[in-house]
Amino acid sequence: MMDLSSVIDAGLVAMGAATVLLMGLWTLSSESSTVSISKSQARAAQDHYEDRVLPKAA
Repeated sequence: MMDLSSVIDAGLVAMGAATVLLMGLWTLSSESSTVSISKSQARAAQDHYEDRVLPKAA
């Protein structure tokens, strides 16, 4: 038969595992939204770079 300390330990382990899982999912979701760049911004940056590097045609 399990005593009260075993029940408390099992509950703490379960809560800790759930917390770690939720923090991992939150970290992945927050990083993916801050790292992404839209295609229009990437294209504008590329166009700006090409304007400075390429010589003008006669």
